[in-house]
Amino acid sequence: MSIRKIPEPTYDKDSKKIIKMYDKARQAIILELLKLVETGSNDKVKINQQASMLRQVDFILAELNANVQATLEEGLLASFTEGQAVLSYSVGDYKSLKEATENVAFSMLAQETIDTIMQDTFDDLLSATQLTSKRTKQIVRRVVSEKMKIDMARAKGYDVMKSSVIEELTKSGLSKTVTKDGFVGIIDKAGRKWKMSNYVDMVVKTKYKQARFEGLRTKALEDDIDLAIISSHGAKDACRKYEGMIISMNGTTKGYPSYSELRKSNEIFHPRCKHTIYPFRSPDLLSEDERQKSEEQIKNYRK
Repeated sequence: MSIRKIPEPTYDKDSKKIIKMYDKARQAIILELLKLVETGSNDKVKINQQASMLRQVDFILAELNANVQATLEEGLLASFTEGQAVLSYSVGDYKSLKEATENVAFSMLAQETIDTIMQDTFDDLLSATQLTSKRTKQIVRRVVSEKMKIDMARAKGYDVMKSSVIEELTKSGLSKTVTKDGFVGIIDKAGRKWKMSNYVDMVVKTKYKQARFEGLRTKALEDDIDLAIISSHGAKDACRKYEGMIISMNGTTKGYPSYSELRKSNEIFHPRCKHTIYPFRSPDLLSEDERQKSEEQIKNYRK
C-alpha cells in the first residue's frame, strides 16, 4: 500500500467568515460615531452622548467576542478532528476519509490539546479586540471634543474653515479614522500597525493549521505511529530545505528531526506556511528516490 497524501485546506473561508464579523462591528461603531457627530449641539448633551457611545463600544465588541469565540470553537474542533481522521486514513485503517472521520473518538489527551489551542487562539484575538476598544474609545473622546469646539466657534459667529478636523467628522472621515487608528490587530515590536483583517487572517489560518497538525500528532501518539514526510511544492524560501524530509511527529523515533524541533527553527511550519505532513507506518512504503531525498535533506539540516 502506498502513502495516502491528503492535501491541507487553505482555511480561506474560515478566515473570511471571522473577518466579516470584525467588519460588521467596525461598521456598527462608525454608524454610532456618525450619530454622535450629527445630533445635538449642547455641551451637556454631547458629554451624555459620549458616555452612551463608550458603553455602546463595549457592547458591540463584547458581542463580537462572543460570536468569534463560538465560531472559533466550531472551526478549530473540526480542524482537529480532521487531523485525527487524516492520520487513520493515511495509514490505511479506513477505506475513506469520511469513514475515518465518523470513527474519531476523543480521548482525554485530545480534549486537553484542543482546549489549549482554542484558548490560545481566542486570547490572541481578544488582545486585538482589547486594543481596538482602547483606541476606539480614544477616537470617541477626540471626536466629541473637536465637535464641541467647532460648535462653539459657529455659535459665536466665527467662520469655521474646512480643515482636516472637519473632514474627519464626516462619514468617510470617521470610517478612515476608525479603520486606520481603531481597528488595529496589533502593534508589533517595531511599532508597525497590523490591519485588523491581516492580523485576523494570520491568526485564524495559523491556528486552524495547528489544530489539524495537533489532531494528527495526538492520534499518531495514541496509535504508536510516528513517521511522516513533509509535502513538496517547489518552495522558494527556506522551506525548500525541508521538502520531502522524513520527520518524527512526536520525537519518539531516533534518527529523524522532530516536528517540534523543526517548528522552532521558524523556517518551516511557520505562520502562512503551505507545507503539511503525510504520515506512514514504515519508510518501506516510500520509493527509493523519496528515501534518498529525505536522507540528503536531514544530512544538510544537521550540518
